[in-house]
Amino acid sequence: MAKVTLLVLSGPVGVGKTTIGNEITAILEERGVPHSFIDLDGLTQTFPRPPDDRFGNRLALANLRDVWANCAAAGSRNLIVARVIETQHDLDRIRDCIPGSQPVLCQLRASDRTLVARVDSRESGAGRDWHLARTLELARTLEQSAPADITIDTEDRTPPDIAGEIASQVAWMT
Repeated sequence: MAKVTLLVLSGPVGVGKTTIGNEITAILEERGVPHSFIDLDGLTQTFPRPPDDRFGNRLALANLRDVWANCAAAGSRNLIVARVIETQHDLDRIRDCIPGSQPVLCQLRASDRTLVARVDSRESGAGRDWHLARTLELARTLEQSAPADITIDTEDRTPPDIAGEIASQVAWMT
């Protein structure tokens, strides 16, 4: 079984997981590093969800397993996943979907003021209030709940700068 570098970008709603994942992708493409980037939230967009799967985790993991198999068959050797990781169990479940993976958990953080401003600028309508409350809840709980290998403050930094710092701390498979 081939080894796989698995970088998991976690943090509160609005911290920049998807943005940073896209920036890391650009860096790895420039370096010729075979990889895939999956925003796990996108693999949960199904209605209705089972009542006992509030955030669509089971669906996301089943989809991740299949999508990764296709990416690996196409030549990918590294995987970047964006997803809120609230517990070690959450990280273990992602790792279990990616045979041979060596997970690196990167926790992104920002001030409440910045998180609220980011969520406010991108959310409107029915989900806005929920996202605002959720980002503040996660900002309080994430750092205690799942031990990070890398912790990055995104405050007053550009996405390319943040992505460069993260990319330099990960041992990518070539």
